[in-house]
Amino acid sequence: MAEKKRGVDGSDDEATDFSFDPGSQVELEVEETCCVTGEPVSAGFCRFPDYKSQTLMVMSKQSMIEHLRNGTSIEKFKEILVKRHGKRVLDEYYSNY
Repeated sequence: MAEKKRGVDGSDDEATDFSFDPGSQVELEVEETCCVTGEPVSAGFCRFPDYKSQTLMVMSKQSMIEHLRNGTSIEKFKEILVKRHGKRVLDEYYSNY
């Protein structure tokens, strides 16, 4: 969990603690294809974890822009999770969304 650090003068510092505990956290591999279209994706910032597959799902630029503009990117990722793993995946899914 990220914690705010206090500066020497007691003010909030911009630095945060993003500690990684290898005993309880796993770094997920980034998928190479768009989870919506299946086209190769070399880079992107719209990512969502698929804990069952131990990967980060990504969207192509076109899909990402479409879903971000419509405010449906999280719903679309969850839809893909259900297609991949069934409806019960959302019951055991850990996310702030």
